[in-house]
Amino acid sequence: MTDFIRLEEERLAQRPAELPFSREEYAARLALLRARMAESGLDILLITSPDGMCWLHGYDARWYRSHSSTCFPPTHCTVVHVDHDRILLIEVAEHEQLVRLTSCVDDFRGIPETDLDGFTDLLAAELAARGWTRGTVGVERWSALPNPAGLAAIEAMLTTRGYGLADATTVIRRARRIKSAAEIAMIEHAQAACDAGITELHRQAYPGMTELEAWNTYMTGMIAAGGEPTAMHETIAVGPPMPMLHGVSTRRKIQRGDYFHADVAGAVHRYHARGTRPFFVGEPPPWFTDLAKVIAGAHDVLTATARPGLPFRDLHRALREYFAEAGVDGWAGGYELGVSLPPDWVGEFVWSSSDEDTEDVIEAGLVTNFESIAFLAMVDTVVFDRDGARLLSTLPREVMIVEVA
Repeated sequence: MTDFIRLEEERLAQRPAELPFSREEYAARLALLRARMAESGLDILLITSPDGMCWLHGYDARWYRSHSSTCFPPTHCTVVHVDHDRILLIEVAEHEQLVRLTSCVDDFRGIPETDLDGFTDLLAAELAARGWTRGTVGVERWSALPNPAGLAAIEAMLTTRGYGLADATTVIRRARRIKSAAEIAMIEHAQAACDAGITELHRQAYPGMTELEAWNTYMTGMIAAGGEPTAMHETIAVGPPMPMLHGVSTRRKIQRGDYFHADVAGAVHRYHARGTRPFFVGEPPPWFTDLAKVIAGAHDVLTATARPGLPFRDLHRALREYFAEAGVDGWAGGYELGVSLPPDWVGEFVWSSSDEDTEDVIEAGLVTNFESIAFLAMVDTVVFDRDGARLLSTLPREVMIVEVA
């Protein structure tokens, strides 16, 4: 038995990393991040957010100890120095093979103990061993990881040793904002999977199925098309977008005469695309189809207006004027999409048609969802590229009618 385990460990150690992007792509991200660090006056950056680590070097796990027993505190971070192109990953020793399989990190230190003192002692020793004993250290204070106890322990160790501290949350998030061609291709794949799931739900929906059964149908279609579970629960819910779409699917039955939304996403290698369509069980009333046409039309305003260099406030104004002319209280906007891990979407950039004063400008390479809401909702994924705004979904922007006998 011991020999078998040893041979199996050796076999696992020889497996190459299963990276979704080339090493050159990851090297370019590191160079970009170091440039952002220099602009912000950071000497060292401690990346603790799972999405930040995944973006930088690929590491992908499902347990980061964000809300675990105090016996299992979060004891991981990626260390980046502004003057060096070799990064360090500290993680629990039992995850070493997972790091090797999913990450391009070559410098790994496993922590055998599961206590914060052991983690901060190891981090201090590794910084000292590299001669990185002074300067300003950036930490992610807006990340869910480490938890408050973990962040306090890290900051106390750094302060005691004379380092300066700064919140660097937006430094890494800003570096991630503009997507490479390879990232956009991954998001396009995710959109195709999302569309396939909604199409499968439309094909199989019937009166009397529960929200959870509808969710399962969507997930089956999305996964069959190459997608993966996303950072948040993909909701199928009866009723208007708010508050129903911020809940989870339940065993509530979808009946004839009901309307519901598939408010979903698809992911590929943690890269996300979004989709939402309103469904009606039976023949929808005129008010329903009329509202659906209005929210669908906002997508045309987006593609006709947006272009690189245009202030977002001009796009916002065009959308507000469109809804006003349609005679509805509507809203449109979006938030940054890309790599995200549970429990939430992560991306710093947000835009909203109600924002009249923003100084943000449309940049080529920005990817967000596009939400158009006037009681009902339609959501797509938009790539702002050199030619303007490109919507990724191939689904029709209309009510998806569930036929009844």
